[in-house]
Amino acid sequence: MPSKKPISAEVVHAYGWVLWLIIMILAVLYYFGVFSQERYQPCSPEIDGWNISYYTICANRTINMSGRITVLPGGSLTLRNATVIMDGKTNNERIIEVLPGGELRVLDNDNNTATIYDMSIIENGNSSTASTTIFARKDAKFEMRNSELLNLGSGLSESMKGPYIGAQNSVIEGNLINGNIYGLVIDAEGVVLRGNSISGSVYGVYARSLTRNLLIEGNVIYNNNVGIYLSPASEGTHVSRNKIYDNYETGVVISGSSGNVLSNNANSNNHRGVYLNSSNYNVVDADEVVNSYEGIVLQSSSNNTIRSSNVSSDAISCVSLVSSTNNSVSKNNITNCTDGIKLQSSNGNSVTGNSLSNNRNAISILYSSLNEIDRNDIEQNTQSVLLQSSQNNTLLSNSLDGNNLGISLMNSTSNNLLSNTILNSSYGIWLYSSHLNLLDGNELRGNSQGIWFHFAYENNATGNKVNKNNVGITVSSSSSNVISGSAIRENSQYGIDLYNSTSNKIWGNVISSNEVYGVRTSSSNSDEFSKNMIEDNGKNGIYMDSSSDILIENIVRHHTQYGIYCYNSNPTFTSNTISDNGNDCDGCSGCN
Repeated sequence: MPSKKPISAEVVHAYGWVLWLIIMILAVLYYFGVFSQERYQPCSPEIDGWNISYYTICANRTINMSGRITVLPGGSLTLRNATVIMDGKTNNERIIEVLPGGELRVLDNDNNTATIYDMSIIENGNSSTASTTIFARKDAKFEMRNSELLNLGSGLSESMKGPYIGAQNSVIEGNLINGNIYGLVIDAEGVVLRGNSISGSVYGVYARSLTRNLLIEGNVIYNNNVGIYLSPASEGTHVSRNKIYDNYETGVVISGSSGNVLSNNANSNNHRGVYLNSSNYNVVDADEVVNSYEGIVLQSSSNNTIRSSNVSSDAISCVSLVSSTNNSVSKNNITNCTDGIKLQSSNGNSVTGNSLSNNRNAISILYSSLNEIDRNDIEQNTQSVLLQSSQNNTLLSNSLDGNNLGISLMNSTSNNLLSNTILNSSYGIWLYSSHLNLLDGNELRGNSQGIWFHFAYENNATGNKVNKNNVGITVSSSSSNVISGSAIRENSQYGIDLYNSTSNKIWGNVISSNEVYGVRTSSSNSDEFSKNMIEDNGKNGIYMDSSSDILIENIVRHHTQYGIYCYNSNPTFTSNTISDNGNDCDGCSGCN
């Protein structure tokens, strides 16, 4: 037989090192008590005060405590279908505290939210004596699933007003949380709140300043003063797919907090749906905010986004920005509010692509500047767009149809109204005591008044289509405005109607096929009509009453009665072509 090859010294040496390493690992585990029976102990509560430094599971029982429970570093307490009643005589005797390195797990028996008879319960005892609080400290472990917290919280300090979760990455899922002063107090990173019912508290969820990347998902949060409160310096909370309703003050408050996202929540029947105060870079996306006194409010907040949400209020406002800058409000459906979108003392915001209907005021811009109102669909409102005491705003490519009032400017200057379509209103664009505004490329059709300048000066209306209104353009008690390059056709009374106005310039327009007069002027002086094509209007091309205006190089033709009719008027004529009318001129001196 061949001889066996001897084992080499190198192999023996390697096996020796492995054996030594195993012995050392076992020694360390033994030192820390892994193999000691004292590390795993049955549930034997010390009711006058229970310090847990070992692993224990309490299942299917009720524990009445007259002292506090403390889970020490290295200790672990698991409750399964266990009821813990904290009934000490003082607040200090009713504390459940999990220290760093400790672990508390509050669970049901089968991890099934549908079975409610096996949940664990932590509740306050005689509330007239003292109050119960849970503290899960930083670097502890906390997990609570399919269980119940009842009537917890002490008024001694903010952190004691509800279960305090300072443990990172805690999971609180599928629980009933009712009657706490604060439903849950979160002060940690990476906490998950999912599928809980939270009610009967001052704050349903209160996120303190150390909160980062909190997930609040799929919860029902109701009958609190405030549903969710994100406090100053908290960041990155994601609030998603929650039902937030019947809260007495506000559904969600974001105060001094940034980088948060609210998405796909059903927020209803709160006094106020969502409130941002001094908060920046937050997003409200695809939320439904309905039947609240106020929908979404931004106060002193900037660079936030409100998009793709359904906001309906039946009350004061749907979306309101107050003293807020550089926010975006886009692609929302906004209905049934006193104010659909209101900007007050707010600058540099974008309102784009929204649908607004059945509001009293669709869009209101008050004491605000440098905002862009772009491509909104505005129908069946009382007032479409109102600018009051506002400057340097742009209204671009909006569609307005079937509103009582179109675009109104009051005491507003240097705004741009560009390429808007305004149909079927009592007036399309109304400028009252408003100056230096530009109206360019707008279409106005089916309105009682297409454009109306009233106590307005130095505005410029150019390149507009003003067709099939009752009166195309009205200028009253106004001066030094320019109307140029526009098509003013087929209006049922007058193309242009001036009264009690001076020094306006009407240049290069086509004024045709209006049913009564192309132009009517009353008690007006020094208005200049130059190079206009005035033709085929029903009765007169130009009718002047008590006016002394200037006509230069106009073409006036094809009218059944008069090209130009002057009553008690003394206009100045230069190089006009007046022909092919029933009568070219009547009552005018030097008509040519």
